[in-house]
Amino acid sequence: MAVTSKRIKFGGGEARQRVFAPCRSQCPVHLDVPGYLGAIAEGRFSDALQIVLERNPLPSVCGRVCLHPCEDGCRRCNLDDPVAIARLKRAASDFGVYPAFRAARPRPERIAVVGGGPAGLTVAHDLVRRGLQVTVYESKARLGGMLRYGIPNYRLTDHALDRDIDYIRSGGVEVITGVRIGDDLSLEELRTTHDAVVVTAGLQGSRPLPIPGTHHLQVLAALPFLEAAAAGERVEIGARVVVVGGGNVAMDVARTARRLGADSVTVVCLENADEMPASEHEVDEARGEGVQIQCSWGPREVCGEERVSGLKVTRCASVFDAEKRFSPVFDESCTEQFDADTVIFATGQFADVGDLGVELSPRGMIVVDPLTLHTSVPGVYAAGDVVSGPTRIIDAIAAGHRAAACVLRDLIGDSAALDDLNVDSFELGHVSDTMMSKLENRRRVQMERLECYEAVKTFDEIEQGYTEYEAAREAQRCLRCASGARLSFEKCAVCLTCVRVCPHNAPSVMVGNIIDFDTEACHACGACASQCPARAISIEGQSDEEMHRRVELMLTNPALDTTIVFACGSTPYLPSIPGVDIRTLTVSCLLRVSEAVVLRALRAGASHVVFTGCVESGCRYPDSRELVDRGIAKIRDVLSQIEMHDVLMVLGARDEEELHLR
Repeated sequence: MAVTSKRIKFGGGEARQRVFAPCRSQCPVHLDVPGYLGAIAEGRFSDALQIVLERNPLPSVCGRVCLHPCEDGCRRCNLDDPVAIARLKRAASDFGVYPAFRAARPRPERIAVVGGGPAGLTVAHDLVRRGLQVTVYESKARLGGMLRYGIPNYRLTDHALDRDIDYIRSGGVEVITGVRIGDDLSLEELRTTHDAVVVTAGLQGSRPLPIPGTHHLQVLAALPFLEAAAAGERVEIGARVVVVGGGNVAMDVARTARRLGADSVTVVCLENADEMPASEHEVDEARGEGVQIQCSWGPREVCGEERVSGLKVTRCASVFDAEKRFSPVFDESCTEQFDADTVIFATGQFADVGDLGVELSPRGMIVVDPLTLHTSVPGVYAAGDVVSGPTRIIDAIAAGHRAAACVLRDLIGDSAALDDLNVDSFELGHVSDTMMSKLENRRRVQMERLECYEAVKTFDEIEQGYTEYEAAREAQRCLRCASGARLSFEKCAVCLTCVRVCPHNAPSVMVGNIIDFDTEACHACGACASQCPARAISIEGQSDEEMHRRVELMLTNPALDTTIVFACGSTPYLPSIPGVDIRTLTVSCLLRVSEAVVLRALRAGASHVVFTGCVESGCRYPDSRELVDRGIAKIRDVLSQIEMHDVLMVLGARDEEELHLR
């Protein structure tokens, strides 16, 4: 099998190197992004949710608060805007139905997971799915870790978090809360009653700065402050609040302080505006809510005698040295004082693991073997932030997958999950200039959200989520990179039909009359697959068999006069026929519907078949209208030969206005 930078040949039963779209490659859990976006584009939210759950057991969470590194790799970035991948994950969880948890046959192995945050929940999910018995020990009253106690409700509601946790627990995970391992229960006790222990305790402690004045009662730590606010407790703060720190936690603290009644909130950080570790959109939203950001200042002293009166700072000339190591340099001649009634430090977190008896690094993190995740205590593993330090939620989920895979390898001798995590992938490059000229610019669909002046008065969720229609429209912007045509060499007759019908020139003839598909050019429109006379081409994630399955599910009542509508995903309005039971099957492009699919629908009991669309102004496959018309004409011809020409209807429109009038 030959693999080049752009082209991949597929054949027979040979294994192939993984080819990932950049969004999938840059996702730490390698989520099948094109797969679930394709399902949403066709209105199949439950199918999309099931695809997400294969790699990410926290879709409702990540759909709201993930920092979405996948969007940085989206191939639309050099065309218009990246697809709203994270927000569409939220749409899948909002509108899809969580499937029944599928677990393997129960096994005798018992696993203890210490910590109910994202890493621990992922470990529990993966191991229970393989049939192992899992108990999660959580020191707080409820599962979730920092997802529940560190992220404010205006970003992540308890309802959204509980939806994911309830799904994981439905697999049979036992949960014991209010128990602190090392204090209430020793690690040795866990080892004697379980076959393995996985510590995913996270970073529960806030690290203060060793400067004068931090003894004041009006000096608070970020995590206890956020936890108290999340629990609805009354937190006493003054009218003037200064937050020290430049990360996302500092932004959460500042925005929470505004909601608790602070008249002015100032964030003070060492870094300049370009170096701040907080994500850009978090900083922008904080500013929109009236938070002042003061960069390049280093705290020197909390001022005040009886009560806090301010924070004295010194200008920070640089934060990192030439090797990018943390080594701040200060200009002692330039000082300032920011008035404050309350100072909140968000300057770092540490692992508060108590007396576990495992080896710790100088930074207080648990030391593990990087290949096995074994700690210094036999039978005890560790993963997540308690090992790596602060990371993104999606990184913690990835760490949970790896820890579960290591346990499976060691306890039951199954290394498949670990091998799956370690397989190298081939990542597609940028969209070429030639391809860009064939694609339509379509800006991202904006999500409804509370205005800043409204949001700052409440802890209600700011982002309101997409409607189903908005989600489908946004998902249709996906180019379906690396999920396109797959060719079976054994069936291919080299008739060149695919070469003639492809609107993007993806297939070509190579030396020796071999058809080759350029995976960077193919966007899974389905023209080649539906027109191939030898049925030698399939579209990944959307085979004829899948189409047949979906059609047959719609024809469950043979007593009804049922019409199957194949609707173009770009169609904003669907037809209505009085007195007829209409079942709509939305596809991202009508090019995907072959005569075989239509005939099978009729054979399964459909009385009529309707094609609706296409709308050229919203088509994600420009210049494909002629191909659609040609394909429908071919289907008409086949039906005429068997004297069924009157069962096919076509409701077409050249633009949205014409379709609306219909």
